[in-house]
Amino acid sequence: MELRYYIIRRLLIFIPTLIGLLLIVFILMHSLPVRYLTGPYVTGRTPAQRALEYAQAVQALGLNYPLPVQFLDFIRNIFTGNWGYMSAGGGYTGSVLALVDTYFPNTVQLAVFAIILAFVISIPLGTYIGARPNSMADQVGRVFSLIFYALPGFLFAIILLVIFGKNTIGGLPWQVFPLSGVYPSSVTTNVPSWFHLSQATGDISYPTHIFVLDALLNGDPAAAWGGFLHLVLPSIALALGALAGILRFLRAGMVDAANQEYVKTARAKGVPEDIVIKRHIRKNALIPTVTVLGLLFSGLLSGVVLIERVFSYQGIGLLAYYSVYPSLQVYGIADTALIFGLLLVFANLIVDVVYALIDPRIRY
Repeated sequence: MELRYYIIRRLLIFIPTLIGLLLIVFILMHSLPVRYLTGPYVTGRTPAQRALEYAQAVQALGLNYPLPVQFLDFIRNIFTGNWGYMSAGGGYTGSVLALVDTYFPNTVQLAVFAIILAFVISIPLGTYIGARPNSMADQVGRVFSLIFYALPGFLFAIILLVIFGKNTIGGLPWQVFPLSGVYPSSVTTNVPSWFHLSQATGDISYPTHIFVLDALLNGDPAAAWGGFLHLVLPSIALALGALAGILRFLRAGMVDAANQEYVKTARAKGVPEDIVIKRHIRKNALIPTVTVLGLLFSGLLSGVVLIERVFSYQGIGLLAYYSVYPSLQVYGIADTALIFGLLLVFANLIVDVVYALIDPRIRY
């Protein structure tokens, strides 16, 4: 079977997976009392007003219909952009879809920087220590990778804030990174034309809603540099877990591949050691590493919520946090869970395709 048919088959499998994900989110939402679903729409001050608004909300949301009908209505709302409403702490108020439109690009920006950082560091380092098993460098690398892999990301986030955050310990020279936020305060005092301030749904940049990229596209390198400084510490905290995981799997794969017959044959034929490591050992060691990238990505997503909270970074993770605290916002929780689930499904789909591309033993 050709690769394109393999990809089409994987995309077809994606459809029941998506339906299953929607069903789980729907069941979780409707396992709660109805008042949690109608809560954002009931704001009256008197019992009579609240009773009337409650009845109107039940009718408008279709909560008086059988559950199968409500599930079909839920799917229709997801695809037509009716994702519900939330009013919670932290200044998050309004349509959930509008909030997602504002904050999701910030999380994309953070995740991309974290993934790039994890790959740029882990692959050369994993190659180096994997080619020198049981050396001092290998022992040190294994200890640090185990520590970074085992400890939660939010703990590293707090440590990074204390050590490198601006003016946290007497203004030390290396403490140059902002403590919180997505962009420099200068854009709120002298608001550029490509930036919009909003207390209800959050501040947003144009045209992509990704602050650093928008600043560069609009010819404002100072704002872009300020946005980049806001990214450094959250990206490092988010990347450390994935970095340690890739490092450990790549190191193990390198050691295993180094003992294979084809590597011994290459060395016996006099192939230079650098070529043996890069073309024969590392290339094959990356194959099992790719298979665990989906799991590492899920760990990265789970870390987003707490790390964005530590840095007050206005992303989808912080939106999920304010959907739970200080008051329960069902639509915020359900929609952010759905987004995280979709990202994980897409990530695993990409991993499957990449795995098929790099491993010739895979039969389509």
